[in-house]
Amino acid sequence: MKKIILVFLMIFTLTLGVTGSSYAIKFLSFGTGSPAGTYYFLGAGFAALVNKYVPGVRVTAESTAASTENARLLIRGKMDMGLACMGTLSDLKKQGMDVNKVRLVAIGHTSDTHWIVRKSSSIKSVYDFKGKTIGVGPAGSATLNIYSKKHLKVGWGLTFKDFKPKYLSFSETITGIRDNTIDAGVIAAGYPIAAVMELARDVPIRLLETEPEALKKLQAAFPNVQPLIIPANTYKGITKDVHTYTLPQMWLCRADLPADLVYKIMKAVYDHPEEKNAIHPMAKKYTPESAFKGYTSVPVGYHPGAIKFYKEKGVWAKRDQLK
Repeated sequence: MKKIILVFLMIFTLTLGVTGSSYAIKFLSFGTGSPAGTYYFLGAGFAALVNKYVPGVRVTAESTAASTENARLLIRGKMDMGLACMGTLSDLKKQGMDVNKVRLVAIGHTSDTHWIVRKSSSIKSVYDFKGKTIGVGPAGSATLNIYSKKHLKVGWGLTFKDFKPKYLSFSETITGIRDNTIDAGVIAAGYPIAAVMELARDVPIRLLETEPEALKKLQAAFPNVQPLIIPANTYKGITKDVHTYTLPQMWLCRADLPADLVYKIMKAVYDHPEEKNAIHPMAKKYTPESAFKGYTSVPVGYHPGAIKFYKEKGVWAKRDQLK
């Protein structure tokens, strides 16, 4: 009887150990942005692919104020992965933050500048913002810190003293234009933006163009600024191409994440292109070949897990030709 009990206890202990290990799930957070923006669609879609194809890992996409907040949370160890606008880490480094706690996973989609006004607005150019009420993006976002503050000053010579800034999220900016409580607002995200498409169906809108002289000033000060055309009919009622500009976006992670984990996460996303590309039109820009666009201007290197993945794909040695 003692032997039977001992065998039973051994079997029970082994079973408990196996059962316990099967629930040893690693939970990760993925910083995105407003639910109305491209960051959120991409982050949620990438998280779903990881949850599907990496056993024992569960990634949660978290809605945040986007770029700057995501980078700060990563540096503080409060977030595991996230998206951020190129230039964000350089700004935080100048502010004294230890960006070395962060690593690049990839450079992928772009955030495209949408300065939005009602079609009936007297505003014909960004120069006309003087004296108006303008949605400039929420605190902690690259929309505010880069597009609204830096770009307006360099490209058009405007500061927040020239107009009344409203620190609005993407969805609040859309609501403000719909309700006519702001005169203009900026949304920086990869087109087509679902929230802007919805707005254009509700009220007639226009997108302001970036004048050639303003673009030259921006590119002289910010080498990562790239000209962009939003094609006609991307949004209802806008029947002509819109000349604007864009910035590359970074997929970042904590430097202390295990290399094998980051490698598996990348394979889950990149090795299932049909599912990845169905997330959002901007997801198509996440390819091994496009992962190095402008990387030399980023003050941190790639995560070892990402390097392993790129070497496997045969692109790591070609990164300087692909930048």
